[in-house]
Amino acid sequence: MATFKNDIILVAGSGDFALQAANFLNDKKKLNHIILLSKNYKVSKQYKKLVSNFDIRDIENIIKFIKKKFISNILIIGYVKLPPINEIKLKITSKLILSKNFFFNDINHQSKILKKFIESKNLKLLSQKNVFDKLLVSYYDQIIKKNHKNIHKYILNNSSVIKKIFSLNLSQSLVMDGNRIITIEDIFGTNNMIKKFKSLNNQFKNLVLIKSVKKDQINEIDFPIIGNQTLELLIKFNFKAVCLVNKSIIIANKKSFIEKIYQSKLSLIVI
Repeated sequence: MATFKNDIILVAGSGDFALQAANFLNDKKKLNHIILLSKNYKVSKQYKKLVSNFDIRDIENIIKFIKKKFISNILIIGYVKLPPINEIKLKITSKLILSKNFFFNDINHQSKILKKFIESKNLKLLSQKNVFDKLLVSYYDQIIKKNHKNIHKYILNNSSVIKKIFSLNLSQSLVMDGNRIITIEDIFGTNNMIKKFKSLNNQFKNLVLIKSVKKDQINEIDFPIIGNQTLELLIKFNFKAVCLVNKSIIIANKKSFIEKIYQSKLSLIVI
């Protein structure tokens, strides 16, 4: 991470990974300030003196605040619900950059235009993938339980099809049972997709969550992250495995995540 001391502003939404990101930057003496765009009690409590709260509707004031600190490096982490475009206070020049297409449901389109907008203000967006490279899933993390060899085989046999689906930019998660794709993630996210199996899991014997970066996802804004909350849902709803594409997912609290895999009946498959 080619930055200088305390020269990164963390712009964070909700989610537990925001706190881990703040701790990581603070330990590396890179953290200058935290801008919260959503309520995040854990971050606010631990970094009270470094936190400022903003509404995404005041994006122009957020940029002014950052520039007054003479900081150009920005790291964005966490989920923020985007409001209608007419609720955001924008200058005419900003409106021309953001355009009416910014709030399409296609998250890739939103992210690209947001990145263009931020960089037009002479700010540098840092890559989540590069900053947290030690948290990327790798083949070394794979854990296959003895009774899941057939499931592993199904995944390997279908790996080219799985990667093809992610290359189409339809979703960053899907669920398989054997050779069948049961569902893919919609705009409501991975955890909501998994919760659908609360009353359906008895109908399937070998449920596997598969997660990857999509072809056009932006490393600086929406690089996929999986954590313990998702893992607990998989355990609760009797999934047999979680499958992650190598170097394409950040594992939040990775050490704890891997330990829970070992202690559970789940396998971790890496393709």
